[in-house]
Amino acid sequence: MGAAGFGLTAGCLDELQGDGDWPSRSVEVVAPWSAGGGADRTSRQIAEVAESHTDVSWNVSNQTGGSGSVGMNAVATSDPDGHTLGCTAPEIAMFEHRDIEDLGPDDITPIMQYTEMPATLVVHEDNDDIDSLDDWIAYAEDNPGELQMANSGTGSSWHLAAAGIADEAGVEVEHISYDGASDAMSHVINGEADCTAVGAAEAAPQVHDGELQALGVAFEEPADALPDVETLADQGLDIEIGSWLGHFAPGDVDDETRDEIVDVYESVFEDEEFEEFMDNNDFMLVQRGPDEFADFLDEQYEYYGDLIDDLDI
Repeated sequence: MGAAGFGLTAGCLDELQGDGDWPSRSVEVVAPWSAGGGADRTSRQIAEVAESHTDVSWNVSNQTGGSGSVGMNAVATSDPDGHTLGCTAPEIAMFEHRDIEDLGPDDITPIMQYTEMPATLVVHEDNDDIDSLDDWIAYAEDNPGELQMANSGTGSSWHLAAAGIADEAGVEVEHISYDGASDAMSHVINGEADCTAVGAAEAAPQVHDGELQALGVAFEEPADALPDVETLADQGLDIEIGSWLGHFAPGDVDDETRDEIVDVYESVFEDEEFEEFMDNNDFMLVQRGPDEFADFLDEQYEYYGDLIDDLDI
């Protein structure tokens, strides 16, 4: 989905901002996972570009834990004046199904979804036992429950992606939770875990640098971030799964403030600096405004509820 339909220009934005009280001070964006992952990197770029469309500073803090629930809950329960915003992902549609946190789509105000990320299965480049998807499946079959699969937190989108891939392959693995995709990859690189499933764009730098090897992408076609990596479907695993990212405000923010925040985000999304960052870092540009994002969150809530039941997680 492109940027069509969000035609507010930066010039119009300055005029609109004069009518409201937001922002009256610095804006904090909470990234609920560790530094270096997709949520952190894209949120920092949004904050950097947003500063050029407002007269205040934008800062990013990492508040990790609970598969993202700690950071997201901090935003959802913050003062609804629009000066504390947060990054969200499929986890917001999972917390209640997993009894992790009493927090769901109805507790936040969606602002904008800006990307989606297909999952990619990766192992250490120097893994002597696994050099392909077939090797990964064979090793897991021969050593049931011994293959340690890192993820970004119990009940996280990458945990569900890993569990879904293992389930489709018909193998048993041990899921090990960390504080984000970057942390999960680091433990594979350090040899403390055997594999992980994270976003293709998140894994691409380590794959290109030779620290990780990508075995397949859970998407309908090869991902732009890893164009030479076959899809899992083309290798016999019929699964498409991944994650997405968006920003939100507290659930009880007033409509005027929400609209002013949305105006800034629309200008950020159309900003050449943001587009170049996303392109240079292989993040797909996908835009959903507040109403469409809200409908999408409701769909995700139902989808992940069914998936969690099916996988018995």
